[in-house]
Amino acid sequence: MNNLDEVIKEFYAQYGLAMHNVQILETGLLELYAIKRYVDDKLTELEYYQILSNPDKLTLGQLNNRLFSLNFLKTEIKHNLIKANKYRIFLAHRFWWERDIEFNNHTCLVNLHKEIFSYINHFSNLMTFIDKIINKIRTENSLKIEEKMGLIDFHEREKFIRSLLLTNKKNK
Repeated sequence: MNNLDEVIKEFYAQYGLAMHNVQILETGLLELYAIKRYVDDKLTELEYYQILSNPDKLTLGQLNNRLFSLNFLKTEIKHNLIKANKYRIFLAHRFWWERDIEFNNHTCLVNLHKEIFSYINHFSNLMTFIDKIINKIRTENSLKIEEKMGLIDFHEREKFIRSLLLTNKKNK
């Protein structure tokens, strides 16, 4: 394997990391939406977890719209979420079509790496910011959702959410 092959291999890994990060961002936004609704609409713990199970298969754009409708996010974060959605759409639907011809040139591959890293950084920065908002809401409202449900173990929580997913599938 030559140096160019190694660079290409690394590039595919970085593309996978970008897509992974945007999926984690989507999950964080779903949790932010659920927790904000839990507090503002006084949902039950079960209703909170039903939102987390994402029965409507909400996309990043749909999550953005639902969060924006709650009118609590600052303008800057809204702009960054809109940008993240544009990046996700591009990565998922246009990236390979528009960028695969650049694989035959080392300089183009270096530029592609820089581009993909800019997406990764954007998603990562948003994830950090969303986590801070979630933690602030939890702290300010002394939320103990997991404790009330008996789901303090991460694996138990995941198992419970998966059971809701199965229930959602059966009900459709």
